[in-house]
Amino acid sequence: MALVQQVKVPLISVNDTSLTVVDILFANGDKINKGDIIFVFETSKTTYNVEAEENGYIQNLCEEGNDYEVNDIVANIYSEQSEVEKVTSDKKIKKSGPKKDAVTSVAVGIWEGETFFSVQAAALLESSGVDKNKFKGKDFVSKEDVEEILGIKKASGAPLKGNKNNSDKKLLPVDTTKVIIEKLSSNKKREIEYLAEVQTAGLTSTINTIAETDGVFVHINRSLKFLKDSLLPVIIYESSRLLKKYKELNAYYTGESIAYYNDVHVGFAVDMEKGLKVLKIANTEQKTIGAIEEEIMTLSGKYLDDTLQIDELIDISFTITDLSSESVAFFRPLINMMNSAILGVSSIDEKLNRCTLSVTFDHRVTAGKLVAQFLKELKERIESYRSVHHPYVNQDISCFKCYKTLKEDLSDVGFAKCITPKGEEGYICQSCSKGF
Repeated sequence: MALVQQVKVPLISVNDTSLTVVDILFANGDKINKGDIIFVFETSKTTYNVEAEENGYIQNLCEEGNDYEVNDIVANIYSEQSEVEKVTSDKKIKKSGPKKDAVTSVAVGIWEGETFFSVQAAALLESSGVDKNKFKGKDFVSKEDVEEILGIKKASGAPLKGNKNNSDKKLLPVDTTKVIIEKLSSNKKREIEYLAEVQTAGLTSTINTIAETDGVFVHINRSLKFLKDSLLPVIIYESSRLLKKYKELNAYYTGESIAYYNDVHVGFAVDMEKGLKVLKIANTEQKTIGAIEEEIMTLSGKYLDDTLQIDELIDISFTITDLSSESVAFFRPLINMMNSAILGVSSIDEKLNRCTLSVTFDHRVTAGKLVAQFLKELKERIESYRSVHHPYVNQDISCFKCYKTLKEDLSDVGFAKCITPKGEEGYICQSCSKGF
């Protein structure tokens, strides 16, 4: 008889330090074959099937609906069914056995094999100085087991990871005669966790700018097949190139230092009745506007079909959230975990021919001046697509001396093209030309 495999929680994404067991496909003692799907885990972005690597009999160490840390052991596979029955019997003995004093001892069964510790349990043991021998006779030790003998009770309203300020908060009272309680989904819990990671530090600000959009689609639409009259492809395109210059916006705060991403992987947020997800366009700055549009369409299709791959959801270095189709004047986007900034795109004001661009940034990584410079350059790049033949664009021509615009000129004569004292091409109004 032998333990042929320990099934551990996999590290699927750097953002997912714990996964939720959403489906257990075999009961204790069931025979399984190599390649069988034995568990389904839910991550913050997708689901993940765990396959057996060996033939044998399974002993489950987890429950559906519970969260488990990466590298926690959630099942053992034994070569003989009798070994599973023996371990299960031992666990029943432990549950009915006497309780011992915390820290000095724990109630254990008669497990004679090696005791396995989760990564978190081993780290807690090392930091607290508790002797591992106190768990002799126990097959698997979790972080919760160590916390129990240390007298640490895990409260039902335990704070989210990265949310230190939440530890002092009390849960709000609930009167079930007045409200209906609905459990948070795993996706929503992780969304709260990731957004809280940066925002709870209280060191974020948002800067806005306005981009003129009249005449901008005359040229942009020539490069697009599907997203006509959408700024998203060109904003992703131009932002990705600026991020090579503004590296602080392509980074994140580690807790004691700043980590700068080597590559630019822009993510765009989508939420179409399947939960909020951020989809990655890898090596964005190397792609054309047309290629970016194709990736937006492909990834959005996979999102709707639930066929997204893990690599399409992780290692995002900068996020863009586009609410231009929602009639939003402006908003304050929230920074995702392991990012230092996020760009929000508001709706185009059809009367004023402009839209608001908003960047929320982490003061621990960058400063308002740099973000303002980034937005200024992004605005100029977007406005550079405006057609010089568009009537609104022509009206924005201004005199290099008095700055009066062609739209404001009442002489009905027009401006003359000239070379400015700086040697640049420009325009001069009739009044300034005549010395008035």
